[in-house]
This record gives sequence, C-alpha cells and structure tokens, in this order.
Amino acid sequence: MAILDIKDLSAGYDDGFVIHDISLAIEPGEFVAILGRNGSGKSTLIKAVQNLLGNVRGRVVCDGDDVFRMSPRRLAAKIAYVPQLAEPIFEYAVEEIVLMGRFARQGRLEKASPADSAAVDEAMRLTEVGSLKAKRLSQLSGGERQRAFIARALAQDAPVLLLDEPSLHLDISYQVEVYGILKGLQKNKGKTIVAAEHNITLAAAYAERLIFLKSGAVAAEGAPGETISAANIREIFGAEVDIRENIRTGLPEISLAAGETSQRARPRDGRA
Repeated sequence: MAILDIKDLSAGYDDGFVIHDISLAIEPGEFVAILGRNGSGKSTLIKAVQNLLGNVRGRVVCDGDDVFRMSPRRLAAKIAYVPQLAEPIFEYAVEEIVLMGRFARQGRLEKASPADSAAVDEAMRLTEVGSLKAKRLSQLSGGERQRAFIARALAQDAPVLLLDEPSLHLDISYQVEVYGILKGLQKNKGKTIVAAEHNITLAAAYAERLIFLKSGAVAAEGAPGETISAANIREIFGAEVDIRENIRTGLPEISLAAGETSQRARPRDGRA
C-alpha cells in the first residue's frame, strides 16, 4: 500500500490553483524527486501534501490517514518537512534547532524527555552535525545549516520526509553531501524521501523515480533512464540539451547543447 496517496489534488494561493488534478502514489521507502521549471508547481505540491495551504481540492492520504483531517501533532508523526534553505532570522544553536523536531510531536510546553534527547543525539549523528551542536545558525555554512534542518526533520521520527529544493544555494560539494545523507536515510532507516528539486542530473543520481511537472500537471513520470530524454527536456523546459551516460553509474547526465539557446528556456516569474 502506498504510504503517500495523492488523488486529484489541486492547490494554490489566494489567486487560484497552481497545481491541477495531480494523482500520485508514493511507496514506502521510495526516493522520489519532483522536477520542473520555475512556476511549474513543485513547491506548491510539497506544501499542499502536508496541508500547509488553505486553497486545496482533492485528497491526500498518508499511512492510511487523511492528511486534511489530521491534527497538526498527528500529521507531524507522519510527515517531516525541510523548507528551502534561508538565511537565519533567530540565533538558535544547532542542538536547539534539532530539538524543535521533538516539539512538533509533543508540544512546546513539554520538557524534553530522555527519549527526546536520544532522538536528537541520533539525528545529529546521522547528519554529522554533533560537533556543531553549540554553534549558532549564523556561524554555519549553507551546507551545515541544511544538515541541521534535515536533522530536525529526522528527530521528528516521521516515516516521510518532504524537502523543498534541498540543494538550493549550495555549491556542488554540499549538494552531494546533503543528497548522500538523504540516500543513507532511505537505505538505512527506511525513510520515504520526496524532494522538489531543480537540478535534474543531481536528482537522477539519487532518486529512483522522477516526476516532472509542467504548468501544474504531471508531464512525465518514471525512472531516470525512462524520463530523461532530449524530447522530454525540450517539451518541459524549452531547452535543447545533450544527454550522456555517466561512465561510472550508467545514469543520464544533462548539459546544454553547444550553441543552442531558447527563449522558452528562460525562467519565468511565479511560485515554484
């Protein structure tokens, strides 16, 4: 049975729907990447699935329960969320950030229990931020901050992790580091990973299934080798690309075709 079952989901903001009639089934322990150009609905889908938007229509079932009928605490026990990386506003220490993952399950007024402390320690170990636990967010690099927020989601102890552009604003070494951690959580902890992502080649290296959105609807879906084609990229992104097979992994890699540009390839304004 799918751990995340999305039926005819439409969602958006005050000015209408951004995604339209999306139906998807995510299996337990699966690593799925949601891809598409700016404004295609990636972030909107991630937010709608966890009931963060008021303007929704359709049904989302997580682990047998209707997401739109669950209490926040019940939902937090099933889905953990890592938002887009942003500059820190409050000067929390890393350990405090990770402990917030336990608040989502148990409430802000409850004192941390030994079980909470153990979950925080384990989350920091798995994301390799234990040595940073006393540092403030402003003292961390982008990659270190992203690992801290993944640790917070992991401390929440939910079976599903939703991430919105986890590689955004990170250099290539941190992108690989973050995705390596996510892959380890999938393989070693059985977590279901669903990530909105802009980097197709990066997503193909770690996710078993890619879902491409165009204009708020599913345009292509399947394994990287099935969905990453010059025709699909041209249709979905409006870009001419060269696709090569990675000699080590056998997975497809994308580069812009030499000398080829497209007016349609330019990002448009709008919500992602």
